[in-house]
Amino acid sequence: MPPLVSHMIAARRAAAQLRDDALRGAAGAYVLGATSPDVRVMTRWERGRTHFFDLDNFGHQDSVAGFFAACPGLQEPAGLNPETRAWTCGFLTHLIMDEHYIHTIYRPHFGLRSPLGGSDRANLLDRVLQYELDRREREDRARMAELYGQLREGPFAIECDLIDRPTLEKWRDVSAEITQSPPDWEAFRKVAARHLRDAQIDTPETFRDFLEQTPELLQEALRSVNTASVESFFEDVTERAVVCLRDYLATS
Repeated sequence: MPPLVSHMIAARRAAAQLRDDALRGAAGAYVLGATSPDVRVMTRWERGRTHFFDLDNFGHQDSVAGFFAACPGLQEPAGLNPETRAWTCGFLTHLIMDEHYIHTIYRPHFGLRSPLGGSDRANLLDRVLQYELDRREREDRARMAELYGQLREGPFAIECDLIDRPTLEKWRDVSAEITQSPPDWEAFRKVAARHLRDAQIDTPETFRDFLEQTPELLQEALRSVNTASVESFFEDVTERAVVCLRDYLATS
């Protein structure tokens, strides 16, 4: 699913449309929330524990409803402190983005029921596409510096049973450092390690060969999806997040 910087930027786009003063006042907690479901990368938890979505289940699922079922104390924003409220909003944007990516990009173009059949190569192409979209966001170094500064404003007074505060603080450091990653392909070896191994790209030599092929692989991925679908995805995610957050915050 989309990498962390993509989630941060998507959350910021939604917040810009909402123009909510409370979110602006707790921007760091909001951005941290937008990355927090992926804390599982650090903790080694099962994906469902923080995403409330089963990739093997092709029936109807609602990750936002699953989140509130697991965290009923976060359902009423009026009873939350500003940082917990903002963090919850960021968390919701992550769930919305991942769920929409699964339905509109991954499953139809790369997944088991796609023309590529969910093969090792299909999954590698999906990762290449995700990484490139994230890498383009990281080219804006001024914006990355702003995100870094917002995350470093913590520690944040986030009250949530799902993730304890010490773990969140460690994850805040991870999220902040990722904004400082150079906008190149070197980090792909770490973020897509399993998919590279599946494709027998598991030595420094084979990874260097892979880096030379990334322009062709990216074009192959875009032929499967097409640029218009990618653009539509980001527009739809913003719209869905705005609707969700507006409804949530209306209960404050």
